[in-house]
Amino acid sequence: MKPDNELISLITLMDDPDSIVRGAVRDRLIERGQETVELIEKQYLSGSPEDKRELYLSFLDEVKADIATGKLTSLIESPQPMLDLGLYYVTRVADTTTDEGLYFTTLEALSEEINLEIGEDKTSVESVKIFNYLFFNRFGFHHTDVQMEHSESALIDRVLLSRGGNPVAISLAYFLLSRSVGLPIYPLCFPGGFVPVYLDNEGKIIFYLNIFKQGSIFLEETLMQFFEDIGMVYNPESLRIEEERALVAIYAELLGYIYKSEENFQIVSRMEKVSTLFGGRRFL
Repeated sequence: MKPDNELISLITLMDDPDSIVRGAVRDRLIERGQETVELIEKQYLSGSPEDKRELYLSFLDEVKADIATGKLTSLIESPQPMLDLGLYYVTRVADTTTDEGLYFTTLEALSEEINLEIGEDKTSVESVKIFNYLFFNRFGFHHTDVQMEHSESALIDRVLLSRGGNPVAISLAYFLLSRSVGLPIYPLCFPGGFVPVYLDNEGKIIFYLNIFKQGSIFLEETLMQFFEDIGMVYNPESLRIEEERALVAIYAELLGYIYKSEENFQIVSRMEKVSTLFGGRRFL
C-alpha cells in the first residue's frame, strides 16, 4: 500500500507550537473526514511517544466534534431535518465516542416493536394510548436525576439503552420514538419549556400530552392546570408549535446546562457553538 505522505505530515504537525499550523492541520483533517481520524487512532497513535499520545487524542477529539458539528449544520439546513440524526449528531459533538451503530440499532428495535402494536386502523387516541403503554410500561422509560446534574442521564443514546433519564431527556426520547413511528406529535413551546401536542393533517392541535403523568391525554380546557402542575404561569400568547429542529436545539441547550454543572467547559463551549446554528434561541 502506498504511504499516505500527507497524513504522516499532518500527524507530525498535530502538536506544532504554532497555533496557526495546528489550526490548518485541524481544518485539513476535518476535510478528510471521520475515516481519516479513525485511521490515525487505530494505526498511528499506538506507535507515538507516550507523553504525546494524550495530546494527540485530545486534538483528534476536537476534530471529531467539529466533523459532527459540520454534519449537523448540513442536516438542519434541509427543509425537514430528521430528529433521529439531529439528536445523534448533537450527542456525537458532546461525546465523540458515541457508537452510531448501537444508537440506531436500539432506536430501530424499539420502533419496530411499537409499529407491531400500532396499526393503521387505530384512531389517534388509541394509537397514543398504545404508544404510552409501550413507552412507560413495557419499555419502562422513567425519570432519574430530576435535578438534572449528570450527563449520563441526559445523553440520548444512554437514555435509550437504560430507559432512564432526566425529565427533559425522557421527553426527547418520547418525541424521538413517537416521530420514528409516524405519530404527529410536536412540541408546543413556551418560554422555559414545552408540552407535546398531537396535530391533525392541517397542523391543528387535537389534544395535549402530559409526559410527567405517563403521557396522559388532556384538552385545552385543562391546559391552565398543566401549567400550574409544572409551576409555570399560563400565557396563551407565548405558545408556539415548533418543528423537530426545535427539539434538537433543546437537546443542545440541555447538554450545555448539564456539562456546565459538571464543570466540563470544553463540552459547554461545543454546545454553545451548536446553539448558534439555531440562532442562539433558548427554549428551557
